[in-house]
Amino acid sequence: MTAQLSPLVATSWLAEHLEDPDLRIIDVRWKFREEHGRGIAYDDPEDFRREHIPGAVHVGMASELCDPHSPLPDMIAGPEDFEKTMGRLGVANSSHVVVYDDSGIPLAAARLWWALSYYGHDKVHVLDGGLQQWKLEERPLESGDNRPPAATFRAERREQWIARKSDVLDAIGDPGVVLVDCLPNDLFRGAGTHLWGGRSGHIPGAVNVPAISNIDPELALVSYAERARKLSERRSFRFADQDDLRALYSGKGLSPDKEVIAYCGRGLAASCGLLALRTAGFERSRLYDGSWAEWSADENMPIETS
Repeated sequence: MTAQLSPLVATSWLAEHLEDPDLRIIDVRWKFREEHGRGIAYDDPEDFRREHIPGAVHVGMASELCDPHSPLPDMIAGPEDFEKTMGRLGVANSSHVVVYDDSGIPLAAARLWWALSYYGHDKVHVLDGGLQQWKLEERPLESGDNRPPAATFRAERREQWIARKSDVLDAIGDPGVVLVDCLPNDLFRGAGTHLWGGRSGHIPGAVNVPAISNIDPELALVSYAERARKLSERRSFRFADQDDLRALYSGKGLSPDKEVIAYCGRGLAASCGLLALRTAGFERSRLYDGSWAEWSADENMPIETS
């Protein structure tokens, strides 16, 4: 199996390697609904059973990848729970993992890519364009469930992949660190209804690179409501190429010598941003897992609107 230098892998590559014995394909599609002014994430196993990439197994982002003991929603599961879930999926430390979702923008897929990277797994890639691109190219699908043989996965935390509230607070005003807000621009400015946190606005000094920008920088100001239509009109769900991504982030003041902390509402859009940052070569980048859900809930934490 040819090594992939980018954290993204093309649909054409995956189509050629579906039968590789050490490959594990993980479907992590999900949905959310609004309840009492808050976004609630939930899993979508029935859609998976209807159609998915051959050989894929489904994992519940809400039910299996999140910490049920955290007071914050959708935070990453602890190492023991994560190990059990990977074992159920047939993922060993030696496995090559390809993850995808059906969101058009790789949100949950990027989240699992980040989680595996955080827990010490290097052989993990996100399918560029996800299920939407796979179907657009009329590649094969199957239905039902797959049950791979159980495996043993051992998690080893890598702290360079995660940022905590104290790290973000220390970063404010530090010229060597750039905070990247991956939410839509209206939420960054403090407008609109914020389903993922309490107060509106952004962390002081942050720059705004909405997750959809990583597919097409010209879509940076598209609202969430318009996102699906705009992506469909493009007839492609793949990331922008590396040069365009470098230009996008360099234009926001990022450079390879600076540290980058990405955040969003609950760590999904920011995982997509982190995926783009790593694709573009910004290796000193990490995810603030608590994101706006944690920051906005603490009245002692400063915010800006613009």
